[in-house]
Amino acid sequence: MPDEGWIRNAATGIVVKDRHLLMIRENWPRPDTFFIPGGGQKPGETLAECAEREVFEETGVRVKAERLVVLREYIPARHQDSVAMLSGATHRLEAMFWCDIVEEPAVLGGHHEDGPQTGTEWIPLSKLAHIRLLPPSLPRIVHAVLDDPAEGAVYLGEDYGYLS
Repeated sequence: MPDEGWIRNAATGIVVKDRHLLMIRENWPRPDTFFIPGGGQKPGETLAECAEREVFEETGVRVKAERLVVLREYIPARHQDSVAMLSGATHRLEAMFWCDIVEEPAVLGGHHEDGPQTGTEWIPLSKLAHIRLLPPSLPRIVHAVLDDPAEGAVYLGEDYGYLS
């Protein structure tokens, strides 16, 4: 395995309201792919602060990252059919936080959306199994937290899920 490249730390926010999940729609890696909002950590910023900033930038919703739910990794070089990450990183470490809404705009939409982002939507939890989303384990994660809010954080390891 090559030791070239770099690791990209990232944080995402899981935001649920009225049995709907706040999601970003993108045309990457395929059209109409949904993600939870998030992105790369900046120097001097905690992962929780990163999740809060990214959710606001991409959706306009201000949140408080309440607790770490999942820590996952993605290493494209381990997968023949993987899609390179837009950032150019060769390894991604992602912290997924359960977030509470602090303030919600009248109309969804961020002020610093990612290039491939085509929209922001509240997706009914009942529809998660019927859309293309990344990571594909997201419905299981969201339902596990809703079923047992006291459950501790889970390390998913190298969670390959960029091409489902």
